[in-house]
Amino acid sequence: MAKTKKKGSKEEVVINLDNLGVPIAIIISGIIIAAVIFFASRNGTTVSTTTPGELGDSPIQQEDFPEVPTEGAATLGDSVYFGNPDTATVAIIEYSDFQCGFCQRHFEETFSSIKENYVDTGDVLYVFKKFPLSSPGDLGFDLAEGGVCAYNFADADTYLQYHEAAFSVTSRAQIISLATDLGIDEGEFTSCLDENWYRDDVNAMLEEGRNAGISGTPGFVVGTIGEGGIVEGELIFGAYPYETFQTAIEANL
Repeated sequence: MAKTKKKGSKEEVVINLDNLGVPIAIIISGIIIAAVIFFASRNGTTVSTTTPGELGDSPIQQEDFPEVPTEGAATLGDSVYFGNPDTATVAIIEYSDFQCGFCQRHFEETFSSIKENYVDTGDVLYVFKKFPLSSPGDLGFDLAEGGVCAYNFADADTYLQYHEAAFSVTSRAQIISLATDLGIDEGEFTSCLDENWYRDDVNAMLEEGRNAGISGTPGFVVGTIGEGGIVEGELIFGAYPYETFQTAIEANL
């Protein structure tokens, strides 16, 4: 065992470096770890959790965020729509999830103004498409399939009532109860849900949305209606206020 002797008095002082080695190593390790954490935190990207409504129309984005697409294309297809296809030249295609709070917020705070000022006037078609963020068999996916069932068994106005109420549904049994309350045959609707009659349709909407650039909900494509019902235009991500959609619509009229 190595020892160092220090002389400066009559008594001999012996310092045992073996005993000091462990605590000194711990202190040095702590300093190194703290330095690594400090520099890593400086170089990392902090994702803002601020919602569009909290900061107006321009949420803060850092320069090192991945580039988000600003334009996309989708099709009208045979999904639920509101408006006059004979006169409308612009379409809004919404991709939403019934378990998404911001989708509910958009529906309650913004959709009615768009409908009143542009859809009911015949200028705009508003199309609802499903974009469940859950897996097949989960409640969110069941709600999406149930919405397609409801539309095919009834009409657009009945679907709109389903859409409004579906945000509050918490079980599969409530989905069926909602449909029957809207006058849809319980046996037919239950078969539609249990046998996944429209699962392929929901999956097709998901794929189309992703191809258009949608990665979360709500997401929108706002643009002119072209040949074959193709809509090309601006992508809007999030529950933005009515004025944001108004600007996008006016730019395409």
